[in-house]
Amino acid sequence: MTVDPRQATIPVGAPFGIEPEAGLAAGAPLRQASLWTDAWRRYIKNRGAVVAGTVFVLIVLYCLILPLFSPYDPNHIDYDLQNQGPTWAHPLGSDNFGRDLMTRAALGGRISIGIGFVATLVILGIGVVYGAISGFVGGRLDNAMQRFLDALYGLPYLPFAIITVTIIGTVNFLTMVIALSIASWFTTARIVRGQIITLKENDYVRAAKAVGARWYRVVVRHLLPNTLGVLIIAIFLELPGVILGEAFLSFIGLGINPPDASLGSMAQDGYTAYRVAPHIIVVPSVAITIIVMCTYFIADGLRDALDPRTRET
Repeated sequence: MTVDPRQATIPVGAPFGIEPEAGLAAGAPLRQASLWTDAWRRYIKNRGAVVAGTVFVLIVLYCLILPLFSPYDPNHIDYDLQNQGPTWAHPLGSDNFGRDLMTRAALGGRISIGIGFVATLVILGIGVVYGAISGFVGGRLDNAMQRFLDALYGLPYLPFAIITVTIIGTVNFLTMVIALSIASWFTTARIVRGQIITLKENDYVRAAKAVGARWYRVVVRHLLPNTLGVLIIAIFLELPGVILGEAFLSFIGLGINPPDASLGSMAQDGYTAYRVAPHIIVVPSVAITIIVMCTYFIADGLRDALDPRTRET
């Protein structure tokens, strides 16, 4: 028996008599998922990244909330509690001035994470502007800007930060941000430049130019939003280095001035008394380690989520 192909019909639903899924009417439009929705679904499948993100959020909440409800003044000196180990009243013990370490760790973490995020945003701001102009304009300007960047790469990061702090003299939150960001934006600039060079060859950029869009509108409206995923990853890749840089400067005595404290300055205080009370240096050191590890796991999860091709390769 021959069947005329023009008279053949295709049944609605799956082949072999399988009924369509419940709730899906014939001809109903499919719901389209956005890029960020797909990225979030891929991120939550990464257990390590989810755990790291949860721990990091809890640490931030701990640093923000605990000092508001703590019964202890973080700067109150009580020599009767000097170098006291962990107790029910002081779960993390007290330092060499009798100050509650649990409260001071929260305040120190607040300052360290705050410096880390602000310095990272400054690094991204400088790197995005420099890289976007270099990549979009191209030609001789791009070549000159990249050669200047090559020369700046010779600046050592931490020694240059030490020199910057020494020149400024007064050490505070703003000083630390300037010292940690002034020689750290080079890699971000190159990443953004590479993204802009790739994206500016797309058809929608050519169409925007054809209708007379100004160059800055093309960059801000069409190019930079498409680099947002790379920039989010860059934030969590730069953050550990900035936090460790702040801890190093504070550890050698160039950090936040007392009585304020950061995790690095707390580690420096513990170094002077680690034989008598090792818990003083253990608390900030463990906190720095956990924060740095969490940010690396978050960055790795975001990279897989926002660019699934990395997992395929």
